[in-house]
Amino acid sequence: MLLKNLSELNGTSGAESLVRNFLRETIKPFVDTINIDKIGNLIAVKNGHLSGPKVMISAHMDEVALMIIDITSDGFLKFRPVGGIDA
Repeated sequence: MLLKNLSELNGTSGAESLVRNFLRETIKPFVDTINIDKIGNLIAVKNGHLSGPKVMISAHMDEVALMIIDITSDGFLKFRPVGGIDA
């Protein structure tokens, strides 16, 4: 259910706040600190003060999308990519 809820959120590149807020609330009980940096990265630490091996989990919060920029008289849609879509 967690993956379903996460994947149904709107997380278009540049507008990831719904995803970030969902993740922050979901992991809050399991981490010691949560910070959001100037560019919107969510940084959570669990027992960061302990010695020994450390593990970092890194992932994107955003998703690529298409933005409709015109509808032609024939009914065709013109669009542009939002995010890193390979032409």
